[in-house]
Amino acid sequence: MNLYNIIKNKFKPTLQKEVKVAPNFGDSDISKQANVDPSAFIYNSVIHGNVVIGPRSMLYRVKLDGNITIGSNTSINGPGTEFFTLQNPIKIGNFCSIARHTAMQEHNHDIKKITTYYIQQRVFGEKTGVDAVSKGAIIIGNDVWIGTQSVILTGVQIGNGSVIAANSVVTENVPPYSIVGGTPAKLIRKRFSDEIIEKLQKIEWWNWDIDRIKRNHDLFHGDLTMEKLINIQD
Repeated sequence: MNLYNIIKNKFKPTLQKEVKVAPNFGDSDISKQANVDPSAFIYNSVIHGNVVIGPRSMLYRVKLDGNITIGSNTSINGPGTEFFTLQNPIKIGNFCSIARHTAMQEHNHDIKKITTYYIQQRVFGEKTGVDAVSKGAIIIGNDVWIGTQSVILTGVQIGNGSVIAANSVVTENVPPYSIVGGTPAKLIRKRFSDEIIEKLQKIEWWNWDIDRIKRNHDLFHGDLTMEKLINIQD
């Protein structure tokens, strides 16, 4: 039995009045600003801010706060998994797998000022975020696997199909279908040949509807070959 079914069978949902009525948002604190697809499965999570969660995605014991978009069929597991934004968004694609104790934060303390402490906000009473600096949005492509206890820093873009090894700190962009690891994360190897990567980028299988994915059963079973990619069913 997969994790989705185990969790689903173990709890009876407790819905808060402000949460959209859905049978699978149990034991979660979801703000009114959030736009969560009713088919998503959310358990024991905190979701605040302008958060969008796509169809059939599953979140288990995570915390999201800010401007965050999550695509369809993406799985994000906690505990200890927390994503925060202040200035720029975090965007996560379809069919991603993100492990527990993963952190994403699109802002940093400012090391060019006299102090890295959030002194403007906490001493002078200025608005939240005025002390922080950001290198830009964090963009996670489709079919990305992020291993446990990884940290994705501000401004980073991770290409489709990439793998982030456990305990990595990602400070730079990651090309599609790359395996990276370490602190800071460095390229270990590519998952496939350049020819196969180019084909995968072109077909964008993660945007297919579920019926088409099922019609291409063989593509998703066993080692990937160019022959399988050539024989794709419409």
